[in-house]
Amino acid sequence: MFELSTGICNPKHLAAGDYSAYDAVYLGDFSCPKYPDNFSSNIDVLAKAVDTVHGWGKKCFVRLYAVPSNDDLQWMQDFMREVVKLPVDAVEVHNMGLLHMLKQMGSKVPVHLGVFGNLYTHETARVLKEFGVERVYPNPELSLKEIVFIKDQTPIDVLVPVHGKMPLVISETCFIIEHNPRSTGECRHECAEEHWLHRTEGDWSLKDTGRMTLSGKDLCMIEHMQCLAEHGLRYFHVQNLGESADYAGAVGAVYRKELNRIIAGQQPPGRMDQELEALSAYAKIGLCNGYFFESAGQHYIGRE
Repeated sequence: MFELSTGICNPKHLAAGDYSAYDAVYLGDFSCPKYPDNFSSNIDVLAKAVDTVHGWGKKCFVRLYAVPSNDDLQWMQDFMREVVKLPVDAVEVHNMGLLHMLKQMGSKVPVHLGVFGNLYTHETARVLKEFGVERVYPNPELSLKEIVFIKDQTPIDVLVPVHGKMPLVISETCFIIEHNPRSTGECRHECAEEHWLHRTEGDWSLKDTGRMTLSGKDLCMIEHMQCLAEHGLRYFHVQNLGESADYAGAVGAVYRKELNRIIAGQQPPGRMDQELEALSAYAKIGLCNGYFFESAGQHYIGRE
């Protein structure tokens, strides 16, 4: 009835994390191909991970590098040729160029559009459907009303982020290498440490993972899952790029419990203090609803 998914970037996180709450996983860090043993750029570790995830009885989607330059296209083409030979359930792209390359290869593997595909309208979703895209991840700036409209007006699956820091900006250069005074100019995987951007005055923070900047606060829709389900939304995602290995397990358990309650037809609880406390423990800056309720993305609105 529902699909709950999350991401796994490399073998270290695959081995260390608890993904029992999820129905599917997206393999790879789409923001940086240099990330250690990244499933998005290393076919050998990817092949083993696909077998592992399928052994768990879960669907397995592969994320491709989101912002390739012309210099990246050759290695990406070689990589994609090997990916489509694997028994993956879908590949995720973020631009039309890679989508076109997959079509040229004659690939029959289902395709998903990732968050940096910048999908804003149902008309774009219809065009993508004609190109063989089966699922889209709407831009994080869209409201719930706009997401539901896309779902209702387009014969395409819509992946809805329900928890985690929202991906906002991506670049082909590394912010940490360029602006960290301790950096030598070479990649030493300093992104393994946390890096935050704080405004000098005011309540404003962002998290930076090197090539990608995310919201400081964690999107949280746990109190509104019943509402999402009633709108006919079925595919939900926990965004965990840049988080510790235990983040996905802890967050996923809370959302799986709520989805099971909805499936069982049980009445929603009056308050969700325990769940919010558990989720807040992993949200350093706090929780918010993103842009779901047409706000500036900084506020949290509960069900009551």
